[in-house]
Amino acid sequence: MADDIRSLENLRDRGLARTSAGGHRRRLRFAVIVLIQGHHAARYGAIATAVVVAFVILVAFFPWNALRGPLASYLGHRLQRTVAIDGDLRVHPGLTTRIEIDGLSIGNAAWSDIQPMAHAQRMALTFGLLSLLHVTPDTVALSEPHVVLEKNPAGDANWHFGGGGAGAPGFGTITVDHGTVRYRDPALRADITIVLQSTAPAPNVPSALRFDGNGTLRGDRFTITGQGRGFSELRRVDEPYQLNLDLHAGATEIAFDGTIVPAAPQNLRGGLRLRGPDLSQLYPIVPSPLPWTPPYNLAGDLAHGNQRWEFQRINGTVGKSDLAGEFRIDLSQKRPLTTADLSSRKLDYKDLGGFVGLPPGEPADKAKTPEQRAELRKREATTRVLPDKPFDLVKLRDHDVDLKFRATSARWGRFPLDNLIGHLTLNDGVLHFEPLDFGIADGHVVTHITVDASKPEPVARAKIEIRRVELKRIFPTLASPQGSAGRVGGRARFDTAGNSVAAMLASADGEAAVAMAGGEASTLRLVLTNLDLARAAALLIGGDQTAQVHCAVAAMHATRGIIVPDLMVIDTSAELIKGQGSIDFRDEKYDLQLNADSKKPSILALRGPIRITGTFKTPVVRPAVGQAVARVGAAVGLGVLAPPLALLPLIDVGDAPNADCRALYQDARIASGTKKPLSHSPAEHSSDRKGTKRSAEQMAGSR
Repeated sequence: MADDIRSLENLRDRGLARTSAGGHRRRLRFAVIVLIQGHHAARYGAIATAVVVAFVILVAFFPWNALRGPLASYLGHRLQRTVAIDGDLRVHPGLTTRIEIDGLSIGNAAWSDIQPMAHAQRMALTFGLLSLLHVTPDTVALSEPHVVLEKNPAGDANWHFGGGGAGAPGFGTITVDHGTVRYRDPALRADITIVLQSTAPAPNVPSALRFDGNGTLRGDRFTITGQGRGFSELRRVDEPYQLNLDLHAGATEIAFDGTIVPAAPQNLRGGLRLRGPDLSQLYPIVPSPLPWTPPYNLAGDLAHGNQRWEFQRINGTVGKSDLAGEFRIDLSQKRPLTTADLSSRKLDYKDLGGFVGLPPGEPADKAKTPEQRAELRKREATTRVLPDKPFDLVKLRDHDVDLKFRATSARWGRFPLDNLIGHLTLNDGVLHFEPLDFGIADGHVVTHITVDASKPEPVARAKIEIRRVELKRIFPTLASPQGSAGRVGGRARFDTAGNSVAAMLASADGEAAVAMAGGEASTLRLVLTNLDLARAAALLIGGDQTAQVHCAVAAMHATRGIIVPDLMVIDTSAELIKGQGSIDFRDEKYDLQLNADSKKPSILALRGPIRITGTFKTPVVRPAVGQAVARVGAAVGLGVLAPPLALLPLIDVGDAPNADCRALYQDARIASGTKKPLSHSPAEHSSDRKGTKRSAEQMAGSR
C-alpha cells in the first residue's frame, strides 16, 4: 500500500516538472514572436514614413505643368471640345487639396464664329478625399472668366456638349470674380453682355450672384441688373434658376422675381411688374398686336412654357383707367392667339384712343411716345379730327385675338357710361366687336361691328341700337324747369370700306333713325330756335316754363360718307321744329338748318332759321343772317313809311300745327329699314296720339 502511494507521488512530481518546463517554453516562444513583430512594425513604419516624405517631396517639387497636356486632353474628351491650358498648373496637397489652373480655355461649337466659348484667367478647385477619388471638386473659384452662350439659326445651343451623354464634369459651389457672359440668339435678335460677381455667403446662406449688363433684344437696346441664387445653379441648364432682375429699355421698366430656365431663357415663372409709356412698344417682345396706350403701370404673375405666355392676376393702371384680369398668348398655333379677360372699375375713354388710331390720353400729356407726339402734331396742324392713321394690316392678319372687357364706370367726354361690356374677336383677319354694350344716361347702347381686314382694302359693317337714353342727362340745358326731357331710342346700320377710321366714315353707306316719345323741355330754349325775342324776354324776366314734347323724330341715310336727313321733326307745345341739310364725313363739314314755327303768337320774332355750319373741329351755330336782316330791314322800311306797321314783319301769329307723330314714327321705321311703307301722307295735321308712344318704342327697339 505504501509503495503504491509513493509511486503516485513520483508520477505527480514528474507531471508538475513537465508542466513547468512547457510553460517556460511557451513564454519564450511568445517573446520571440513579439520581438519579431515589433521589428517588422518598426520597419514598416519607417517605410511608410519614407513613402509619405517622398510623396510630399514629389508633390512639392513635381513639375505639374507637365500634366497640362494630359489634363486638357482628359477635359476635352469629357466635353468633346478643344481644351487648352496656357498658364501654370499648381497643386497644394492636404486633407483638402487645392488645384490652381491659369489660362484655361474651352473651345466653342464648330458652327460658332467666336472662339473660345470660355476662358478663365484662373480656376481654383478644392477636393476632399472622397471628391478627389471621383474627380469632382467641392468648390470652384473662377477669376475673370469670360463665357459665350449662344444659339445658331437652327436653334442649336453651344452649351450642349457632346460625348455620348458623358456631359460636363460635376461641380460643387462655384464663385465668380469679375466675370462676363455674352448671350447671342438670332431668333430673338439678342446680343447681351452681362458682368457677374459672386457675393460672400452668410452663415447658412448660399452665395449669390449679382449681375448687370446691357445689349439688344429684338433690335431694342436695354440695360439689366439683378441677382441670382449662385453660379453653380446655372450648370443645371434645364432646371429652373431663381433670380430677380430689373430691365430698362428707354422709358420702359420691367421687374421680375421668379425662376428662369437657363437653356431656354423664355421659360420662366414669377412675379412681374411693367411700367412704361406705351404697351405697343413691347411688341414683338410681347408677340401680341397691342394698340397705342397711355403710360401704364401693371403687376401680376407671369408664366411661360410650351410656347404659351400667361400674365395672370393683373392689377394696375393704364392712363387714368385701372385694369385687372388675365392675359394669355399662345404661340403654338399657325397664328399667335391672344386671349384676355380684363376689367376696370373706372375707365377713361381717352385711354382707348389707340384702338381707333388716336394718340391716347390727354393731348397735353408729356409722357407720350415720340410716335404719339408726332401724330398729335400732325392733328394739330390740320383742320380734320377723324383719325386717319392706317390700320396695321400685317398684325391684323397675322394674329388672332379673343378679348373680353368689362368696365363698371366709364366716361366719354362729359357723358358718364356704366356697365360697359365688350367682346372683341379677331380670327383669320376678320375682326368682330360683338357686342360693345354700355349704359348711358339711364339707357343702353348696343353696337355690333365687323371689319374684314383679310381683303386688300378692309370692309366693315356696323349696327347700332340706342335704347331709352334720357336726353336731359346728355343735354341738361334742354331739360324743363322740372328737370325732365324725355327718352331717346334709335337704330343705325352702315357698310363701308377703307384703311383707317376716317376713310371708312368717308365712304359709309347706310341709314339711321332716332325718336323720342313724350317728355318735357325748356320753353326758353325752344323759342330761341325761332329767334322769338319777345317771348324769350318774357321767360327771362318771369322765369322759364315747361313745354310738352309731343315727339322728336329723325331719319337719315348715308351715301359715300354724306349723311342727309330724310326726316327731322321736333314737335312741342311751344314750337314745331324741322331740320334739313347734311353732315359730310368726307370733308368733315356740317351744313344743317333748323326751321322753327311757333304755336303761340309773338310780336317780336325774327323766325330763324338756325344754321349749323363749319367743320367737325370748329363747328359754328348761329342764326341765318339773311332772313333775319331782311325782316329787320322790312320793319325799318315800314317804320319810315307807316310807323304803326313797323312790327308787322316781326309778328309771328303762332299758327304752327301739331305734327302727326305716329305717322312720323312709321316713316322713320321705313327709312331705317325696320318696317314696310304705309299708305299715308306724311303731311302735318292735328293727330290722334293714340299709339304714339308704342310706335316710338317699337321704332327705337326699346320695348
